[in-house]
Amino acid sequence: MSSTASNYDMTKLVGGQVLSVIATILALTAAAPILLSSLPSAAVFIAITLAYGGMMFASSYVEEEQHFWYWASTGWLALFSFGG
Repeated sequence: MSSTASNYDMTKLVGGQVLSVIATILALTAAAPILLSSLPSAAVFIAITLAYGGMMFASSYVEEEQHFWYWASTGWLALFSFGG
């Protein structure tokens, strides 16, 4: 049973991580002009996004309520920051 739980395809795991890094770089490149033009108002949005990304690795935060409230607050702040 222990061999089944640790039988990971490392090639696919590394490939997924590389793809995630590339997607993040492309997204930041596309969003940079908007974020930099309104940096003071975007600071809260950036902070919440980074905090939420870090919290995804904590097992106690992986519940439906947490996902709803973090995404809702991020969306609300994005609306105020970039909504015009």
